[in-house]
Amino acid sequence: PMTGGSALSFRIKRIGQRPLEFSGTELGMAMSYVPGAPYWYEINIYRTVDQKFVVAVRHFFESEDEQDTARAWECDDFFSAMDMLEAYDAADDVRVYADPEGKGLSVPELLAAAHTHRAAAMAARQQFGGLVGQILSELSEG
Repeated sequence: PMTGGSALSFRIKRIGQRPLEFSGTELGMAMSYVPGAPYWYEINIYRTVDQKFVVAVRHFFESEDEQDTARAWECDDFFSAMDMLEAYDAADDVRVYADPEGKGLSVPELLAAAHTHRAAAMAARQQFGGLVGQILSELSEG
């Protein structure tokens, strides 16, 4: 962020879109980082100078072989921002490492890969859901 009077200027890089640039203030932040975890999330909520809201979801990886991601949306009001945050599906962030065509994999191997992927999706949703609860609590208290 860059300073500019009482508001800060933010520029959030996004996947497959132009960066989201705005001036405003951060209302709240929650992060799920735990030392040694393979990945973690950071959620930020901002109010822009024109009284809109920005929701940013960043997904970080411990491994240098993985690319960190950021998604951000501008919403007209606070309730739309909260709806956007609650609708975010962290399962979409789970990487699939099995060959989708299943070449060379037996049915039991495909089933094992599907179960592994399902468990990873559930874990990502649980981690992200805890953060959503944390930031909603922080915003309601502040």
